[in-house]
Amino acid sequence: MPIINALSINVEDYFQAPAYQLTIKERDWGLLSPRIEYAVDKLLLLLSDHHVTATFFVYGWTISHFPSMLKKIAEQGHELAYRHYSPADAQHFNQRKIIDDLNRYKVQLSQIIGRKVIGYRADTTLCRSMNAWLENELVLAGYEYSSENCVDRTAMHQNSVGTVLDGFQHLNVSTHNVLSHGYEIISTNNIRLRKYESSSKLVKNFIEVTKTPVLGSLSTWMMDNQQPNIRADSLLKKWLHGYHLREAPLILHQLFSEYGWQTISDVYLRKVLQISSIHKRKGRCVS
Repeated sequence: MPIINALSINVEDYFQAPAYQLTIKERDWGLLSPRIEYAVDKLLLLLSDHHVTATFFVYGWTISHFPSMLKKIAEQGHELAYRHYSPADAQHFNQRKIIDDLNRYKVQLSQIIGRKVIGYRADTTLCRSMNAWLENELVLAGYEYSSENCVDRTAMHQNSVGTVLDGFQHLNVSTHNVLSHGYEIISTNNIRLRKYESSSKLVKNFIEVTKTPVLGSLSTWMMDNQQPNIRADSLLKKWLHGYHLREAPLILHQLFSEYGWQTISDVYLRKVLQISSIHKRKGRCVS
């Protein structure tokens, strides 16, 4: 029986993409013309055509401004989870605000979709400094897992199954090694920079070596090839943002046709976590 992989989606409008993190601040989001619903509709159609379900990570700002869109995502069988946002140039974190937000938006999102919210994702800035206090607050708030998409560039080949402690699980975005540096196997940029055959080979190799599913992370803005041409943080980021944007739906069509994909909860919490618990009872190391 083939392994079913886990697919996560970062719900981002074009101006929330990494290419604009320094140029466009959160306070400016409301001043720009949103195109997130267009991108999400295109992605939902593609997922439906291939019978794929995914976990959609959503900013608090998006939860407040696009409740109908989020309800539509949930109605099509996808999981929704909360994603923290902090400015890319942030030097310090307001712990009280982070705690208030992860509780408030969890409740707000649950009310919108009529389901329990159990997933959390820190953005890259917070992820790099994540420590015990945040995990404790996530557990207290009722989250069951965190799934980060910041890669430790010095890490070795990563198994997606992270540590399991008191029912709370850390899940790593799956990576492969290039000269001892870790790079995401399935991500918005990497899947557009490589030939598809290379990505497919990496997925197969990861499954063969780790015997566990791949956890991939994509962004909704890659489905919008008609987004406005606005100034990015740098020419390199601008080029990277637009590279193969028109080909993105075809690349995803290939990915979804060749491999099975489901939500993080379906793949890890209801399947792999059970296997992990069995292995731990036998005294074996999982992660």
